[in-house]
Amino acid sequence: MSNLDYDKMADTYARHRAASSFVLSELQQGWGVCPKSKILEVGCGTGAYLQALVKAVGCLGWGIDPSPEMIRRALDDDNIHFLEGTGEKLPFEEGFFDLVFSVNVIHHMKGAMDYFQEALRVLKPNGVICTVTDSEKLIRNRRPLAQYWPGTIEADLKRYPTIASLRQQMTAAGFMDIREREIQQPFEVNDVTPYQEKAFSCLHLISEEEFLSGLQRLKDDLNAGTVQGLSEYVCLWGQCPKVKR
Repeated sequence: MSNLDYDKMADTYARHRAASSFVLSELQQGWGVCPKSKILEVGCGTGAYLQALVKAVGCLGWGIDPSPEMIRRALDDDNIHFLEGTGEKLPFEEGFFDLVFSVNVIHHMKGAMDYFQEALRVLKPNGVICTVTDSEKLIRNRRPLAQYWPGTIEADLKRYPTIASLRQQMTAAGFMDIREREIQQPFEVNDVTPYQEKAFSCLHLISEEEFLSGLQRLKDDLNAGTVQGLSEYVCLWGQCPKVKR
């Protein structure tokens, strides 16, 4: 994971980083939905996506995150279990899960290849993996982040692995039928608070001068009218083979 202190950011994430409906729709439709399924979210943070997906499907869920404060804010129930750990070393037995997924997390991992190998290990034959992430094109065109804080573009291009490299590593790990889908959802920015409180990790990677300047411009534009935002992701899907090598 990156050097950012996510324990300190846990409260902000819990308040402002809700699960996006269009990402949930993609996750739900992209694998065999079944109440008997077992799913794992890697880098689950405060558990928003996992909780929403388990509620929608009625299945069993596990979430893992290296930040103890993030995990502390995630609520266990009868169908969901959260634990501290990393994607590069998953504390689960072989062939346990039907779906392993992550949302905007792969760029925080120290070893994507290690993660893909671990995901393949803990997936059942024919199990599915989904990595929701950003491409270079999406990073350069984010709204409002790239619009008001252009320094976040270069900061995130340094962090995010390319889609091509992720596909290569998934193939090398043993995944089959690798496919990618670009999904998006326009929205209206009507509250400056998530940006003011830096609920997006890239805002911690630019100078305070640029941050404050962009924040003021966003406030001015919001006072003058509506600011249009656009949330976009690339979803990389892969399938575990029927017989693992």
